[in-house]
Amino acid sequence: MRTATIILALVALSGCASAPAYRDEGLATYDALRDAQQACAAKGEKLKLRDGGNARRLDHWTCQKD
Repeated sequence: MRTATIILALVALSGCASAPAYRDEGLATYDALRDAQQACAAKGEKLKLRDGGNARRLDHWTCQKD
């Protein structure tokens, strides 16, 4: 029983360890949005959500001039 509990805990923790992979799957995480905003600022633009865009998808955000 104790072994099963330890294995279950390790499996659950391995899911937490893989969380950064979501960034590569196009989700608009805090870190991904921060990086995108910095890239836009370097071009003199601002990061904005496209009209009708899904705020959770990184590809729905674009750099736009004010």
